[in-house]
Amino acid sequence: MNHSREGHAVVVDARPQVVRHQGSLPGALVVDPTEVPRRFTPTPSGTFPVIRDRDTEIAVVSVRSEAPRIAEQIADCGYTNVRYVDGGYRALRSRTVG
Repeated sequence: MNHSREGHAVVVDARPQVVRHQGSLPGALVVDPTEVPRRFTPTPSGTFPVIRDRDTEIAVVSVRSEAPRIAEQIADCGYTNVRYVDGGYRALRSRTVG
């Protein structure tokens, strides 16, 4: 999978579609917030379907009020190194552009 990396983290863009008009995060894994539990839950065989290594660092970008909850949902699916980007899309773009 080709994912954008913040440092060495996989960036998960979990902003609602109506908010993604702000701009894209090239290479980020785009997941609608309502789809997070379904997309990240391990398969019946125990494999991780979206990001195959459960220890991969995951940086969640979403609207400020939702980011902590979405990061927690991903962690609840068994991923062990999940955080959210404080300040969301704008903060991440200012770090990568400036």
